[in-house]
Amino acid sequence: MNDNSIETLINNYCNRREFVRDTLTGISTLAFGSFVIINQSSCSDGSPTASNDSNGETSITVDLALSENNALLTVGGALALTGNELDSTGMLLYRQSASTVKVYSRNCTHAGCTIEGFSSVGISSCLCHGSKFDTNGNVTNGPATNPLKQYSATIAGNMVTIYPL
Repeated sequence: MNDNSIETLINNYCNRREFVRDTLTGISTLAFGSFVIINQSSCSDGSPTASNDSNGETSITVDLALSENNALLTVGGALALTGNELDSTGMLLYRQSASTVKVYSRNCTHAGCTIEGFSSVGISSCLCHGSKFDTNGNVTNGPATNPLKQYSATIAGNMVTIYPL
């Protein structure tokens, strides 16, 4: 190795502070880029769509033709939605009959925790304190004492439209 290349190495040497700064900048850039990619891919067309009617009332539509929503195509099917314009906690949907979908808030009436989707036996549980609710929104096991908040819903073809009561 000649003296010229040793001088080049010495002149290109970075101190610990520069190394940490450059490393953290690289990691931050990678993390932010990953977040953007994941966030964009999770914004699928299957998400409920909000709109306002002529009275300015907000409604949510759910397209049952999309694979992530097709559990509601059959009577007894259930779906859990994440937070949206009508309910920041999310909603539980239950197909009660060919023409009826019941919709409830996922906000537990005991302490405000987010409850899970309906199980195969039609029960939704709150993991915080153990409250359980049936497909009519009623409490089947406390400590909650009040039923879930209910929304109004209509079905037209493969579209479910949800309105506040």
